[in-house]
Amino acid sequence: MLKSILMVWVLAQNLAATQDAYQQYLGYRVVDKGYVEDTVALAIERPELSGQPYVTLMPAAGPQVGIRLVNGAEPGYQAMRRIGWSAIELLVEDPVELKQKLSGSTFTHLQGPDYLTDQRNILAMQVGGPNRELFYLTHMVDPSQSILQPQTSPAPVGHTFIMVMGSHDLSDSLAFFDRHFGNTVIGPLPYRIGVLSQAYGLPEDTEHALALLSMTDGYGIEIDQYPSGASPMPAAVGERGGVILVSVSADPEGLKRLPKWASTFIDEQGAVLGGIVSLPSGTPLDISFTEPLLLPPDN
Repeated sequence: MLKSILMVWVLAQNLAATQDAYQQYLGYRVVDKGYVEDTVALAIERPELSGQPYVTLMPAAGPQVGIRLVNGAEPGYQAMRRIGWSAIELLVEDPVELKQKLSGSTFTHLQGPDYLTDQRNILAMQVGGPNRELFYLTHMVDPSQSILQPQTSPAPVGHTFIMVMGSHDLSDSLAFFDRHFGNTVIGPLPYRIGVLSQAYGLPEDTEHALALLSMTDGYGIEIDQYPSGASPMPAAVGERGGVILVSVSADPEGLKRLPKWASTFIDEQGAVLGGIVSLPSGTPLDISFTEPLLLPPDN
């Protein structure tokens, strides 16, 4: 079963400026620098990213889920206008205070903060990052009342706990996860997603089908049914940006069926450590097993 979100890969137009913004306004700290490997670039069908520099940042405290900024964003990128990874949801301490802090920065306020349910347990705000990457900044009044029950963070801006993905075929995307991993799924159900409606010029009260895949450590993947006008992957040249890859951990003991790998990671003994898969929508997902898989199940 899928267990945790480990890292989110985000394209940046100006790597140094984006790093500074994440450090100054999100309170994130640099933990790693390097260059995109050929195998990763080819597996996600982005060969032009091979050898591009990256910097990895993590929250100041709490669960350590990385955001890896990769040089290579293009100015025509628009969040939610194509299928694939579309939004990063972070746990934050106070969205109202954070809205004030982000004022005048390279982060752009989009919507909120608003309570998402009548129970007033989830207060969320949506902002665009320095490269138009989309963030949901979420405060849970009582995480124990949440479906996911994520671990709280002592940092004002904490870790990624949900990744949002757009799909042309929600049922097909859910079938993939059920066929291979069997994680619990909530939905599909109709829901108002203001930033999604805004991206397509739809009325604010438009309802979109969404489902939430629950991971075992309090993380989740939200899958939204996108309007027919959403561009397929890969994005056209000049419009590439946002999240290009998400790295997760998985428990091999709960694996139902080994997926077809775009690239496989194997140790010296021949055991499978994980790999990169292409979801039905074409969205890449990087999977690391918590233990080497010595006897892969039949496909």
